[in-house]
Amino acid sequence: MKYLLRHIICLLLGAVVVPAWGFTKEDLRFLDQELALKSQYDSLKQVRITMLKSQQKGVSDYDRYLQLFEEYKSYSYDTAFIYADMLLDEAKQIGDEQKIFQAQLKRAFIYLSSGLFHESLSVFANLHPQNMNQANKIEYYTNYARLRYDMADFAHGDISYSYIQHGNRLSEQALALIPVTDTVLYWSTSALYSLKIGDYRHALERFGRALQDSKITEHERAVAFSSMGYIYQLLNMKDEADHYWILAAVADVRSSTKETIAMAAVAERFHERGDLDHASSYIRAAMDDAAFYNARHRQLSVSRIMPIIEEEQVKELEETNRRIKLQQIMLYILLVALILTLVVLANRIAAIHRAHKTIKKMNTGLIEANRIKEEYIGASYRNISDLLSRMEKYQRYVRRTAQEGKMDELQIIPHYVDAHICRKEFDKQFDRSFLRIFPHFIENFNALLRDDEHIEVKEGELLSTELRIFALIRLGISDNEQISKVLDYSINTIYTYKTRVRNRSDLNNNEFLRAIMAIPSFE
Repeated sequence: MKYLLRHIICLLLGAVVVPAWGFTKEDLRFLDQELALKSQYDSLKQVRITMLKSQQKGVSDYDRYLQLFEEYKSYSYDTAFIYADMLLDEAKQIGDEQKIFQAQLKRAFIYLSSGLFHESLSVFANLHPQNMNQANKIEYYTNYARLRYDMADFAHGDISYSYIQHGNRLSEQALALIPVTDTVLYWSTSALYSLKIGDYRHALERFGRALQDSKITEHERAVAFSSMGYIYQLLNMKDEADHYWILAAVADVRSSTKETIAMAAVAERFHERGDLDHASSYIRAAMDDAAFYNARHRQLSVSRIMPIIEEEQVKELEETNRRIKLQQIMLYILLVALILTLVVLANRIAAIHRAHKTIKKMNTGLIEANRIKEEYIGASYRNISDLLSRMEKYQRYVRRTAQEGKMDELQIIPHYVDAHICRKEFDKQFDRSFLRIFPHFIENFNALLRDDEHIEVKEGELLSTELRIFALIRLGISDNEQISKVLDYSINTIYTYKTRVRNRSDLNNNEFLRAIMAIPSFE
């Protein structure tokens, strides 16, 4: 819908030939592609110039100088001026009045193109169009009109207005002489005249008619597109203006035109849109062309824009650097936060790992404790059951003996209730139960002692008294009084045994006890 409205506006204004749109990707790609081929277009230009310079047969020196001037007039001011002088010298040598007029008009044009308005005006003031043929008159009035229009651009107020009015009168005289068959020149001149009198609709329409002519050159196409871009800019139709400025810049590149305003206009439009990268690239291209051609007024115009663009580009670069530094600071902060987070996570993982080890150790201890509990509860039940069986047997024995009156036999204690024998059996039962839970206790315990201080178990025994004391410690019974009750020894005896065994180890008391408690249970 947006493009349709633009087309309708263009049709109402009479603009035809090329659809208008803003700086689209296609426009930019088109311009950048052509700029990339700029050196090739310039090379083709140089080839044509070289061929003209080497041309000898069938062409007079005057005609060759004229052709070379036409090649250089929008390409290189200094060289074009040289050929304008050579052209005038050759015309004077020939003595042809019309050729002299033509050569002088070429000199006036080259002064105009380079911004030497005073010099150009001096040439026009000394020429008398009434003595010229039609072709020279047309060139006189069209170029003189352009001079006045360009001078108006650099003046102000009433002076500028008077220049435009003079230019309009000169354009009217030119249009009265240009044959309708010369379509490009007629419609271009008519369009420029309409532009200067403020008739933008007819100006666009007439530039469009000129563009429709198949004989139009790339340079003439560039002038038309540039003028249309200027008109759309006056109408505040910025998208259409942008498009035509780009078309003009492309035509200038293709025709190797160095005396141009289109590229600078494109750069300025990009600058207004905030695209400083493209603006800087295109303004440099415009300055290169202006410097190559040596057009003073174009260099002045471009040099007015270029520092502004470059200054803003520097500011944008500084702002970008500031943002980058800020981003770096933020990244460093995030990195520090990440490192701290990783440290916290690592500590938590380590704590969890330690907790797992503790839980695992506790679970192992619980399993061991359960095994010990199961083993000794079972042993206790067996011992208690055996003890009760013996007591019942002994009670029956006592009753029977008493009934029989054999009192003397009661003084004899049967072996199955003999305390000494029962103690030995209890110790063996304890030893068997303990070694079932700690099958390698003796080897692990001796490993804590010096090599020549190992405890040897007597034949027929499972544990010695010393080993039995530390077996109880391994089971968690560390109090000497409790140990003495279990083993039926005095407290001093227990202390003496413990001290004697600890002295056979190189470990201190705490280390020795920790090592005892670390002896593993069943595999």
